[in-house]
Amino acid sequence: MSASSPAASSASAAIAAGSVPCTTMSSWRCMPANIPYIIPEAKMAVAEKTRFAAKRGDRELLGLCILVGLAFTAWNMASPLVPLLLLRLKATPSLLGAIVSVSAGGSLLAAVPAGVLAGKWGSARLMRISMALSAAACLFLAFFPSIPALFAGLAFMEIGKIAFIVGAQAHIGNLGPDRDLSLDYGWYGMAAALGQLIGPFTAGLLMDHAGYATTWFLITAISASVVLMLPGFISDVPVEAKSADAPADAPTGGPAKRKNLRHYLNDYAIIAIIASFAVLFADGARTTFFPVLMTEFGYSATAIGFFMSLRALVSMSVRGFMGRFIKAVGGRFPALIASIFLMAVGIGITPFCRGYLALSLNAALVGIGLGLALPLSMATVSEGVPPEDRALALGIRLTGNRLAQLANPVFFGLLAQNLGFGPAFIAGGVVLVLCALPILAWRRKLRNPAP
Repeated sequence: MSASSPAASSASAAIAAGSVPCTTMSSWRCMPANIPYIIPEAKMAVAEKTRFAAKRGDRELLGLCILVGLAFTAWNMASPLVPLLLLRLKATPSLLGAIVSVSAGGSLLAAVPAGVLAGKWGSARLMRISMALSAAACLFLAFFPSIPALFAGLAFMEIGKIAFIVGAQAHIGNLGPDRDLSLDYGWYGMAAALGQLIGPFTAGLLMDHAGYATTWFLITAISASVVLMLPGFISDVPVEAKSADAPADAPTGGPAKRKNLRHYLNDYAIIAIIASFAVLFADGARTTFFPVLMTEFGYSATAIGFFMSLRALVSMSVRGFMGRFIKAVGGRFPALIASIFLMAVGIGITPFCRGYLALSLNAALVGIGLGLALPLSMATVSEGVPPEDRALALGIRLTGNRLAQLANPVFFGLLAQNLGFGPAFIAGGVVLVLCALPILAWRRKLRNPAP
């Protein structure tokens, strides 16, 4: 082992202090110690690594949006197919409601376990398995179009759907630490809205010209294509897998500590879950009873389909301007509150809109509110938890969503039966306002805690 001479040590100290000119030492040693610097090669390596991560994240987001668009096209093809098939099978409205409730109940129970599986398996593997389950259920219904088969098949299709959604949302939340989650979830929502726009119209054409079985076969084919395309579009890394950069003394085994709900969700994430629940609960009034109300107004099925497609189109389009909207209102959380109020107004005034122009503007208003509120709540929940807990947190959010979709037909159905369809829509708007006001007060309390 060699040691440096005292003279060399003193020279280095003098040069570091800036009192000796740099004549005999290399240039990087001559830089004064009080000026931070980075070796050019290391700086270039960091920049290249950052660019590579950004490109990889963008590539995976694009692939995921393609898969999500196909998946939602398949599921929304089933939306008009199921009630029309049940009517053809002479099912009563109460039986139709029971089948829908059973399928919603299956997805309700599967949401949180799907979040756990996404953390253990990786989101891509969960998405593959869940989409395969959904495809198998649709194939089963193509061969056995009966009421008992619909009870079972729709339940499994909804379980596959909720698991796929949990995996997709968790994957977006883990694309990279420096990404804008509001924009990423906005593109995800746009892909889903595109499927919601294409699916019902495609199914209607097929049912009229090719029959119900052919429609189920096409849904199966689209679902199977997602399963086959998925490995080439996104990576399959478990969220909880230990990073190569993790410290050597990081715990890797031993008994796991029990975590309560507060560990997985902070205050803002809980607020976002409540907001998402309220939005979907109130939207149930429009989703379930809008066609019936329009029929009472004298509109044809074609006109009703136009208004519903217009809402999906606006919901899809507005997500591309989400970043500007967030900046305009002063942040993500004010944007979430504003979108809830927009949707409340849109749903509440629906019974007072009678003409084509008024109903078109109403559909656009509801589409704006829904198109902004859902991706904003996803982003808020995702950023409120550490990466390893995002899948489970998003599963908890989706459990609340499915609970809202399970409960709202009963609530608004009772209102419509006793008071009429108009009051049911007004009640939907009031519910949203009543949920938004305490959320706003809670946020102010968090920003200005008591001394």
